[in-house]
Amino acid sequence: MKAVTLVGVLVLTSVLACVPQASELSATDLTAIRQRFDEVARHVSAEDNAAWANDFTPDAVFMFGNAPAVRGREAIQRWGESGPRVTSFTFSDLQIHGAGDLAWATSAYSLTMEGILVPDTGKQLVVLQRQADGSWLTIAASVSTDLPAAGR
Repeated sequence: MKAVTLVGVLVLTSVLACVPQASELSATDLTAIRQRFDEVARHVSAEDNAAWANDFTPDAVFMFGNAPAVRGREAIQRWGESGPRVTSFTFSDLQIHGAGDLAWATSAYSLTMEGILVPDTGKQLVVLQRQADGSWLTIAASVSTDLPAAGR
């Protein structure tokens, strides 16, 4: 039985060794992804929810804390239009990782909104996918505030 297990492990190892590994992200990819984050900040700060929604793939999912997940560009745009008017939105501490056509990034954010006295600060995890034209779009984003929950 041990010989069969050993042969199986050797075959599996050989097969996995032949699978091409995705290359790490290039400097061009990292620049393009940083530019995408800059564009997102501009779109949100300008209240251009249609442009912001187009920063996502058509079937993307957006998960904001204390709210149900939002799926698809149209729903993401409606979600953006439903809240208070944004006056400023910025990212900081952007960390990008990935390989091949997938990247994931973490960052902090700061968000100020009209009529809201305390700016919202928080963090996010974003998954991006390279498109056929070489651009990078968000396929999933999970955002959560650092502010204490209401009533605490």
